[in-house]
This record gives sequence, structure tokens and C-alpha cells, in this order.
Amino acid sequence: MFSSSFVRICFLFIVALMSFLVLAGKPVCAAGKTSYLRIGAGLAASAHTEFTDSDCHSGSPAALFGCSLGNDGKATGAYGDFGHSLTLDMGLGYHWNEWLQTEIFLSYRPGFEFDGVSNFSQVNPTFVQTVAADVESISGMLVGIIQPLALFKVEKQKIEPFLLGGIGYAYNHTDSMVYTFPVTATITPDGGYSSIAWTVGAGFSYELTHEVELELTYRYIDLGTVSTDVNTMTILRRANNAVITDSIVIGETEADIDVNEVVLSIVWNF
Repeated sequence: MFSSSFVRICFLFIVALMSFLVLAGKPVCAAGKTSYLRIGAGLAASAHTEFTDSDCHSGSPAALFGCSLGNDGKATGAYGDFGHSLTLDMGLGYHWNEWLQTEIFLSYRPGFEFDGVSNFSQVNPTFVQTVAADVESISGMLVGIIQPLALFKVEKQKIEPFLLGGIGYAYNHTDSMVYTFPVTATITPDGGYSSIAWTVGAGFSYELTHEVELELTYRYIDLGTVSTDVNTMTILRRANNAVITDSIVIGETEADIDVNEVVLSIVWNF
């Protein structure tokens, strides 16, 4: 399902991984600095968002929402959130000293579903104009991780807190979006969009053995934008799903995608 943008993210991840291995192999650190592999899974919850036109003034292709106000007094758009998704993580990191490490990781979130309502002014405000679409995201990040207890020379504990922050790249894909009206339903194009992403977070690690740890991490991640492509939309009669028209070309619509997520990981030091 992922386009060439997915391939680019994987390529960048591989380049970063090879660079990491080169750095890790150089004698730039004192003895005792270790590499590690981290594999994790968790749950991501999206923040409230809204789909709007990339250019509400566009006439060719036509803007879906336009620049006018909706039937609730807000700008015309689709308001809601992407719900929850499973998060799958794989990362490779390096301990530069007792308190500083860096990690590159790849995350996949396959289960987002946009659940919202639109506010087209032509529709009676008493009718709920539902909007739905499946969305998925893949991101690659380079993060710095600080262990504050070690930074302040506190003796190593079984449970160690850490702080993290970093930047990367995300590709977000949405399936066709379905807008429901009293008599008709409108299906807009699917689409994908790649953009800069960033994250901050904190967590705790628990030492099981000298080689194995458990990590519980909270992260806020700005995954950039999810966007529908320029293409034709389809308008159906809801009573029998008969196509009324499928020849109107509409412009891009877009929404920000920000998530809060908790990930439980197992870490192997080597």
C-alpha cells in the first residue's frame, strides 16, 4: 500500500543504521559503552484534528470545503480525530557514556481510523454529517536519550528514568474518505503525504540482567500531515448506492496528525 515515500523512509533508516554501525565500530568511546537492540509495542492515541482544503480558494481543481463558514459558524471542514492504533517499534542505539545515548527507530501504526463530522452549510444542522477513513503511518526517528540520575552522578539503580527528544520523517496514508449526507454519500480520493516529524518523551528502564532491560516509554509525536490527493470524487445515492457522478475533480484536503503513545519494549545490550 505504501508508495515510493515508504521506500525512501526505509532507505533513510538503512543509511542511518549503517552510519550507526560505522560510528559504533570506531574507538571514539571509552570501554564499557554498549550498543543495543530494542523491540517494542504499544498504543497510540491521536489528538483532535480537522481536515481542510490545502487551498480553499482553488477553482481548478475545485476545493472540497471552500473558504466559507459551515452550518455551525466554524470554517467548513471535517472535525474529529484518528482514534487509537497499535504501535510497533524497532530501534538500534548506542551508549556514548553513562548518561547519554542515541537511537534510531522505525515505528508503524496501522490502525488509525478518522472519526469525525463535517459542517457543510447546505445541510440542516440537525443532521450529523459523519466522516470516516482508515489511516496508517510509518515513521523513522533519530533521538537523543538522557539518563538524569547518571548525569548527576547518582549510583545506578535497578529502575532508571530517562528523557528523550528527536526528529525524523513520517509517511501518512489515508484511504478514501466517506462523507455521509441525508440522501447522498460522497467518497473523496485516498492519498499519502511525507513530512518532517519530531518527538519528545520520557520513561523508565528496568534492568532484568546486565544484557536485558524492560522499558516503558511515553512519547508525544508530531507526525506531520495526512493528505488526500487531487483526484475525482464519487457521489452515491445512499438508498441504493447508485452513482450520481464520479467525474468531479477536487483538490487536496489535509489534517495534522499528532499522537500520544505508550510503548513497552525489551532491550538487548551487546
